[in-house]
Amino acid sequence: MIFILNLLSTLAYAQRVAIVGCGIGGATLSQLIPSAVVYESYYQCGGRINHVLIPGLSALEFGATFFIKENEYVLKQIEQRNLEYYKRDLGKLAIVKNKQFVLQKADSDIINILKMVYNYGLSPKRMKDITDQVLVNFKSIYTFLESGQHYNNLNEFLQIIKLNDIKMNFTEYLNENGIDQQFQEEFVDAILLAIYNQKDVNTIAGLITMVAAFNDAYSIKGGNRQLIDEEKINVIHSKVDMIHRLQNGKYKIFNDEYDYVVVATLVNLDISFDNIREMNNFQYVKYQSTYVYVVAGKISQKYLGVNPEDLNTIIILDDANLTELKQECVKCFQGWNVYKVQGRSELQLDQIFETHQIVYKKVWDAAYPQFSQNLLKTEFEYEKNFFYLNSIEGLASCMELIMIQAKNIANIIKERHNLLMHEDL
Repeated sequence: MIFILNLLSTLAYAQRVAIVGCGIGGATLSQLIPSAVVYESYYQCGGRINHVLIPGLSALEFGATFFIKENEYVLKQIEQRNLEYYKRDLGKLAIVKNKQFVLQKADSDIINILKMVYNYGLSPKRMKDITDQVLVNFKSIYTFLESGQHYNNLNEFLQIIKLNDIKMNFTEYLNENGIDQQFQEEFVDAILLAIYNQKDVNTIAGLITMVAAFNDAYSIKGGNRQLIDEEKINVIHSKVDMIHRLQNGKYKIFNDEYDYVVVATLVNLDISFDNIREMNNFQYVKYQSTYVYVVAGKISQKYLGVNPEDLNTIIILDDANLTELKQECVKCFQGWNVYKVQGRSELQLDQIFETHQIVYKKVWDAAYPQFSQNLLKTEFEYEKNFFYLNSIEGLASCMELIMIQAKNIANIIKERHNLLMHEDL
């Protein structure tokens, strides 16, 4: 009899969870709760994981670009799907400010270390020590979540990874930790521009960026979107315009009722909320637009002020729009080099290149949050059993953090469901 009641309870639960959005967060959560229904407005899952396949080139990432080997949930998904990944190589890196090189990275690591010490003293070593400790502390969240526990707000999350006592402004944090001003302006700012397309960030976003800078970065062969196995997701490709909270505490999407709803897309998008008080009063996080191009051509030395030959990655510190030029291949498209070009707004490519052809263009209206804002809201459950997964992006934005948030919400739902089943019996 108990077995039958358990079975009936499980079957009744099968349609109780709705996930809105099928990016890496929604897809991860659906894998943890396979019975969940996922609504995705786009024709395919992936969200801001986006790549383009160009003949003669490997997949070029246009959204979530890389991960590091310490990202346990990304690696777990790679192993489960038997995917291959490769180390990303910036090659010869140059940072340009006022049309002059402030740093040129050579091929030899020994030469690079000597250059860094000569230019910036002990600041690179201090920064590396800080990022190493961040990684050590970060391991605590995996132990915590895999034991079935969950955090209730982002302050608790920060306490677990021992980042709860730091200031939100990254510049202040670096100053307090003895990081040289020149190193901040020339190296730290360059990495922030290359990854997040902005320099003024909170401490969490800054530290995560520096962790990436001081560790090898990897991407999946064929594109990072392969992290998402759409065939195993119960997905409905339909745009959700309205979510209603009913008098009985359940939620209605279209004509279906759910006990749990997880919004795993940006609330800045066109979704209305009926009788969901906290969402109606929600202070939307402002997002940073990013323009990314694949361009075949020849870079203008006049524009840069330096000779771009033999450089693979060029980060621009003082251009109002352009932030990064990355050479993807040499003479591989109609005899021209191919570059990935990133900027904050529409770029005047005829000024940047002596001659060029746009192979592909992608505009992200909401690529990353503007991390200069203080965290507006530390909660992610805005009504009982109604969660906003992407709230964690107020701290920083990367695949691993989103997957951690998905695992945490799954733990909450499973705990409440187990309690409900126990009460039913």
